[in-house]
Amino acid sequence: MVNGIRWDVLTPEIAARDWDGFVSSFDDHHIRQTLAWGRLKTGSWTPAHAALFNGPTPLAAALILERRLPLGVGSLFWINGGPLYRKRHARGQDLSALQDFLEGLKERARSRGRAIIRLNFDIAMDLDAQLVVRAAGFSRPLSPLGTGLTYRADLTKPLEDIRGSFEKNWRNQLNRAEKAGAVVEFGRSPELLRRYQPLHDALCVRKGLHGQRLSTADLERMTGILGDSILFFIVSAAGADGCGGAVWVHGDHAWFALSSANEHGLRHNLPNAMFWEVMKRLKDMGVSVFDITGIDPAENPGVYNFKRGLGLPPVETLGEWQWATTPWLARAFDAAIFARRDSLQ
Repeated sequence: MVNGIRWDVLTPEIAARDWDGFVSSFDDHHIRQTLAWGRLKTGSWTPAHAALFNGPTPLAAALILERRLPLGVGSLFWINGGPLYRKRHARGQDLSALQDFLEGLKERARSRGRAIIRLNFDIAMDLDAQLVVRAAGFSRPLSPLGTGLTYRADLTKPLEDIRGSFEKNWRNQLNRAEKAGAVVEFGRSPELLRRYQPLHDALCVRKGLHGQRLSTADLERMTGILGDSILFFIVSAAGADGCGGAVWVHGDHAWFALSSANEHGLRHNLPNAMFWEVMKRLKDMGVSVFDITGIDPAENPGVYNFKRGLGLPPVETLGEWQWATTPWLARAFDAAIFARRDSLQ
């Protein structure tokens, strides 16, 4: 402890009592940093809840997911949607908390012998924070999981302004979906999950995302753990399901979590109706920021062009960073991720 500042891993009892309150106290809180997310990942990962404290106040925090790498080559520390940190105090910018948290994180990694840390900040690009992360020895991974680019909708605007910002062709497709009688059903019922599962499974098979396939049991477990933090939906027309998905909700933030469509849905422009109705539902729930969750113009131009039609300004996040106890471990991990990019989802 230096001047009352300490880096600490919470006991399970203290985490169960205090962690979600800590997460919510940060401006850029994320569902993937919550207690429930750690429970969801338990089994394939071992969660730990770490924070840099000034007395009882967390200055920076992260849900750390840890697992042993194959062949005993070391340990992997995965922080998705974090670390969270205080960007400002009364006198302006102060990133010393982030710097101190990263140093404590590296010390914990070193205690495992060989280890690699992968971070994925979801905050908008912060050049000062980028300098701090680089100074702590982190670098951009050779095999990132995403582009670090996304669209975020401001749901505090009036609905007519939101709809009016859609590109003309996108809005025309929405009109056609509504004329086709698109019906959107929201909920978490087992019946809704059973209807969504084949849509999701077919998408994963079609795109080769075998590591992201989900059974109905997986969806039920996800819903049971996340509870009100996840909301599913199915869009149908002419008596047949055409697309569906789910959003994560944490406080006044929401993220597109799952999405898939079949030929029937695409033919009737049902994804357009899905996005519009989800925006309206989230606005009614008090959500102010809706993250459309990732765009990749090079590797996934079809989805990129569809999302671009929403007329939203693109956002570059601080994104992914990596540090390892030895350079060869970083290179080996990058090679493994390149071969199987869905392994950290």
